[in-house]
Amino acid sequence: MNKMFGSRKKSKSNSCVMSLLANWQFVVWPCIGILLLASKWNMSNSESELSTKFSVGLKSATIREGKFSSVVNRPFEMPLEGSKYRIFQPLYDTDDLEEQLLSPADKFIAAFTKRVSWVNTMVSNPPEEGTEDYARSMYIEMIKSFVSALVFGDKEMSVHGYVGPGKKILAPFSQAERNIGADWAYLGDTMTGFARLNNVQDLIFDVIKHKIDGGYIETGVWRGGSSIFARAVIAAHGEAQTRISYVCDSFAGLPPGDRSLDLQDKNWDNTPYLEVASEIVAGSFNRYGLLDHNVVFAKGFFNETMPPLSKHINKLSIMRLDGDMYESTVDVLYHLYDKLSIGGFVIMDDWYGFPSKTACEDFFLVHGISPEIIKIDNNAAYWKKTENVTIQYWRYQQNKFKSVDTQ
Repeated sequence: MNKMFGSRKKSKSNSCVMSLLANWQFVVWPCIGILLLASKWNMSNSESELSTKFSVGLKSATIREGKFSSVVNRPFEMPLEGSKYRIFQPLYDTDDLEEQLLSPADKFIAAFTKRVSWVNTMVSNPPEEGTEDYARSMYIEMIKSFVSALVFGDKEMSVHGYVGPGKKILAPFSQAERNIGADWAYLGDTMTGFARLNNVQDLIFDVIKHKIDGGYIETGVWRGGSSIFARAVIAAHGEAQTRISYVCDSFAGLPPGDRSLDLQDKNWDNTPYLEVASEIVAGSFNRYGLLDHNVVFAKGFFNETMPPLSKHINKLSIMRLDGDMYESTVDVLYHLYDKLSIGGFVIMDDWYGFPSKTACEDFFLVHGISPEIIKIDNNAAYWKKTENVTIQYWRYQQNKFKSVDTQ
């Protein structure tokens, strides 16, 4: 009985299989079609879910070409454009960036923390500094050697710079001049010199240590080396996600000084060696692995960029001014000084013998403040903000910057 039932079951099963094989095209193709439609529906819904998910918490988020290829994170709506300015994020808004050559700060520090730990097992007197702190210092010194071109040894040269047209003259590299920023760089990304780079490093560490809120802004960046170095220090201390770097320049040289705010404001323009396109500066940020969504460029003369930019800046912890001229300095101070947190710093790259110093002194006088000026080298100085100031913006609107000027 069991055998007969089993035999009949097997025969019936074989019959079904033969029937399916004979009519396979009527079964398989509809199934494939259903699977393809389901796959397409799931993919569409997944993309929609991704788009919704990654839009949460961001000022602006997009999915490019229907694929999850990039999430755009903007601290405020950009790009902002006027007839004479552009405020943008090079990470998203600049095409054909230079290839990244160096690892980001966190990866370098992680790798060399392991290396230092390994080497320390084989020495009897390892450095007292912790291995991660040691690796962090290594990274910062490496970037410093790159932006200053010290890494290139005798291939770096000193440029005898002067304001005005004409080709500049190369001379053998002078370590003494580079230490104090007395020469212009040939291969380097900054001409500020080691004393001023060390100052940037020290002040960033200070504001991080004392939890002074705000981003870092540099107004007048040339090839971007000082701003790149500042970004490296910020990233090395794990603050890149909370501190924005503002990189401000005309990227076409200095203004002509036709606003006639100071007698020394003339003849700073028309110096091709100081005219560096924003694409080159953005490319350098990327080359060092330091171009992230919190790097914001403001392109244009400062009287054009500072008014719109100031509306989108909440707080600053460090302002580094390198505009040389009186007009460039008041453009920045009158729009941004009230954004600087108490305990933050203003660095003046051009202090001794520059009209920018006169602009600061006039600003102090009309606002009734007397900050302690601290020398960095023979060119630069800085001060710490210790009190809030109500900016007399009417002076900027009316070009009345002297204490004798009345409203």
